[in-house]
Amino acid sequence: MFPVYLLVLVLPGILLLASFVRNHFFHPLRKFPGPFWAAHTDLWRVYHLWTKRLPDTMVTVHEKYGPVVRVAPNELSFQSVEILDEVYKGGRRFIKSNMYDGFTAFHPNSFGTRDEELHAKRRRQMAHSFSIASLSQMESIFNRHLNNLINAIAAQGAKPFDLKNLIGYYAYDVMGELAFHADFGSQEAQDPSKLPPINEHIFLGCLFGMLPSLLPYSMRLANYVPLPWLQTLLRSRKALRDQTSSCVGTEMAREKTSDKHSILTRLIRAKDPETGERLTEMAISSEAFAFLVAGSHTTSGTLTLLFYHLLHNKSAAEKLTEEITACVPLQATAGDSLPAYSGLEAQLPYATACIRENFRMSPVFNMPLPRIVCDPEGAVIDGIYVPPGTNVSMVNHVLHHNASVWGIDHDVFRPERWLDPSKPLSPNDLAPFGAGHRACIGRNVATMSIVKVLTAVWRRYDLEVLDPTEELIVESVGIGEKQGPLMVRAKLRAE
Repeated sequence: MFPVYLLVLVLPGILLLASFVRNHFFHPLRKFPGPFWAAHTDLWRVYHLWTKRLPDTMVTVHEKYGPVVRVAPNELSFQSVEILDEVYKGGRRFIKSNMYDGFTAFHPNSFGTRDEELHAKRRRQMAHSFSIASLSQMESIFNRHLNNLINAIAAQGAKPFDLKNLIGYYAYDVMGELAFHADFGSQEAQDPSKLPPINEHIFLGCLFGMLPSLLPYSMRLANYVPLPWLQTLLRSRKALRDQTSSCVGTEMAREKTSDKHSILTRLIRAKDPETGERLTEMAISSEAFAFLVAGSHTTSGTLTLLFYHLLHNKSAAEKLTEEITACVPLQATAGDSLPAYSGLEAQLPYATACIRENFRMSPVFNMPLPRIVCDPEGAVIDGIYVPPGTNVSMVNHVLHHNASVWGIDHDVFRPERWLDPSKPLSPNDLAPFGAGHRACIGRNVATMSIVKVLTAVWRRYDLEVLDPTEELIVESVGIGEKQGPLMVRAKLRAE
């Protein structure tokens, strides 16, 4: 009789060999090119996530293997912008994969849910709160915290300071008051350790999600795994969850007696225009968690990278200065005179081109966004047949550095490409907030902050970067940010 202990030792090897043989010789995706290990294990992508350079790695992989690459045993990554229309605007033919389950802290929210009916209902309940019309009614909140940012820069005098930190404090405080009517006080405290551990939560979500065969057991058992780094990530997620619960509880109690509005109070009062149904407290907490995670960090990361690109590109900086100083008087960059968002982008076409070029060069929300091919007949994407049940994905950093769309200078920050009438480009070829009906619902919040901060800060201060030769390194855990500080000096511009 075969000894049991030998069976225990041999069986894993047999299973691994069988998996290797299937993935290499019999899997429906075997004909697609890609890294050897990616075809056999999800750990290939987890490793590159761990290096915090996955978006750059994906660009390199596509340059080597072509426009369609097998990046996991059952996943294809696409480089062509056609995937935006064919997949991400393809409705229920392509639903989110179980990767998104890794981000669940309460119940699935509008970002993570794979239930298309639930997502549609949530969007109906929340859409008005994130509209430009609704946000314009709360523009004084943006202005108050923008004034605090302007004053914080002034307080530095001639000393060097980290602009990345100051922008982070601004974005967190704006989201606190805008979403929760809460004073987070980070601009006053100026303590980076008090900023929420958003990177840790996103990294944990990507880590769970990129090992889909282990879900949901990996999330349930993680608390019992004695790995210090994993326990640190789990504590960070719990801290965000506790902070969200506190904000929601406070706002639900205040909502009945206060006439002041926040996104959360509007969410509490919101009704589905089709059914009249309101959100439950758990649903509100789930959505509020998404506000806290996505609302501040993506905005601060984008603004930091925008200022980096401008401060390391003399020509673009000079053109931006010329445009903004001609359109915005100095006295309109502080106090009660900050320029209103409405119409600002139309008045500042070069500034708008700079913002778009920054979205293209360095998109912050740069995790893979897998969808499942649901049609039992499969799907044709960019002219290529994809079998049913396959995960298909794009990384916007890959799309934004596709030389066939953006030219051989796709690695160059050149805002003028957006203003060339002989080679018109479409903002629809960008995906900084995702694409289609599952695109980020809070993109208007981010855009309003980015436009207002760039206009006011650039008009008011002449910024000088301390190290003009610094090479940009963007670290990504699913959401990217500039590695290290952005050290600058500032002096008041002339009238």
